[in-house]
Amino acid sequence: MQLPGGLVENGTRRRDWAFRPVSGALELALAEVKEEAGSAPQAVTQALSLALDRLGGGPATEARVAALCVADRQFLMRELERHLGNEGGWFQADCRHCGECFDFRIDYADLPVQEAGAGYPLAQIDLDGRQIRFRLPTGADQERLADLPDEKAGPWLARQLALDADLPEAPGQDLIAAAEAALEAIAPGICLTVQAACPECATVNEVDLNPYRVLARQSDPLLQEVHQIALHYHWREADILDLPRARRQRYLQLIDRARGMAE
Repeated sequence: MQLPGGLVENGTRRRDWAFRPVSGALELALAEVKEEAGSAPQAVTQALSLALDRLGGGPATEARVAALCVADRQFLMRELERHLGNEGGWFQADCRHCGECFDFRIDYADLPVQEAGAGYPLAQIDLDGRQIRFRLPTGADQERLADLPDEKAGPWLARQLALDADLPEAPGQDLIAAAEAALEAIAPGICLTVQAACPECATVNEVDLNPYRVLARQSDPLLQEVHQIALHYHWREADILDLPRARRQRYLQLIDRARGMAE
C-alpha cells in the first residue's frame, strides 16, 4: 500500500503503510478518540496512530503521523473507513436549485487519488529576485492552527512553512497566494468534492465529502454487542473486544439463533 505523498525523513521518502487487523478493542478506541482529543487534528493523529501497524518503514507513532502532509492524512482516514467495513454507500445532499433533499451513491474505490508532484514536499517561488522554498503543511501544523484565531492563521502558516527566509509578521497577500499556488502544484490529494444530479430537477450539485467521517463513529452499538455476548457466555469485556469483528458477529448470530430470533 502506497501513500499519495509519503513521509520524508533524513532526505528519504517512504510511502508504505499498513493497518492493524480490526478488533473490537480497536473499534472502541477509535469510537472514543474524538471525545479524548483536544481538537479535530489531534483526533486524526490519535486515530491513525491507533489504527496503523506500520508507517514509512517504521512504527506509527503520533509524532510520525503528525508529520504526514494533510492530504496523506485525509487519504489514510478514508482508507481507515474502508478498513472498518464502509466502502462508501448512500449520501444525502440538498439541491441548490429546488431545495429538495436527495440520495446519491458513492463507492470510495472509484474516487481518484492524485499523486504528489515533482519536488514533493517542497515548492519554490520567486520574490523580488529571491528564491523562497515552502514545505507542505502537516498534521502538526493543523494541530497548532487549531489554537489560533482565523485572522492569524494564514500569516502564521506562511511564516511556518517558509524554509529560506524570515517572513514579516504580516506577509502580503500576494506572497501568500504565490506560496499557496506553488504548494498546490506539488501537493497530493484525494477527491473531496463530487457532482451529484438532483432527481427532481436534474440540477448538478457540487457536494463536499468529509474525509474524517470515521471520527463520527459511536461506541454504543459496539458496547451493546459486548453486553449481549457477555450476558450469554459470561466472558470478560477484554476477551470479547479482542475477537476479530467477523467472529464477534458470528457469535451474535449464534446467540440470536439460540434465542429463536434467527434461522
